[in-house]
Amino acid sequence: MRTRAWCWLGLLGLGMSGCATLSPAEQARQVSATNKERARLFTEEVYNQKRLERIPEYVAADYVDRSEDAPRELRGPEVVRTQAEAGFALFPDLRFELLHILAEDDWVMVRWRAVGTDAKGPPAADGKPRPVTLQGDSLYRLRDGRFVESWDLTDRLSPLLQRGYKVVPPDP
Repeated sequence: MRTRAWCWLGLLGLGMSGCATLSPAEQARQVSATNKERARLFTEEVYNQKRLERIPEYVAADYVDRSEDAPRELRGPEVVRTQAEAGFALFPDLRFELLHILAEDDWVMVRWRAVGTDAKGPPAADGKPRPVTLQGDSLYRLRDGRFVESWDLTDRLSPLLQRGYKVVPPDP
């Protein structure tokens, strides 16, 4: 008798757990968490580890970079590869730190800081290349775990000041 009771309780427990589904709110939380992790891994693998062969794992074939200076003629992983190679040519030791990652459904916002040695800019007083800190925000839209659109907003004045350029007010 005791064995039957435990069997029934076990079956009820299995039946109840098997019928449970996620609420829409929980599904949205899971999508957001997954997309945040995808953005983090993308930055770590592609930019910090310079594993450009991983780009297609993160970037959809129809991806578009909608940032102000992005190449309009390129689509898909080729956009990211071209931009990453150009960045590595300027800053061979470029390293990103993710300061904040916020996500809601298919949208991920990343606040980042990157540090690298400016290989092509004016040298410091000692003749060595200057370290430069870059900061910005990247907004991504994902579909099925891959980036399909992005917008970048980067501080452009600070790197110029770090390279020794001066802001001179216009003559009155």
